[in-house]
Amino acid sequence: MGWIDGYHIRAHDGKRLGYFDGDFVYGADGHKQAYIEGGYLHSESSSTSKVSVDKINESIEGGMLPEIGKCAIYILIGV
Repeated sequence: MGWIDGYHIRAHDGKRLGYFDGDFVYGADGHKQAYIEGGYLHSESSSTSKVSVDKINESIEGGMLPEIGKCAIYILIGV
């Protein structure tokens, strides 16, 4: 599916899909895609779209990956 390169999320072909920083997920173009607030990941594309961070943590395993890193994978790769 892809891999993590520092703070960047890459597709299986090496293309940069986006990155995470603080509580924010950005697309490859640098525009904010989502953010964490109040235990939920909120999508910038829809004011009503939010997913529980607990659900994302259950879906994406990763020992040392920060919560926002898991959220970036969820948004950019889609799990």
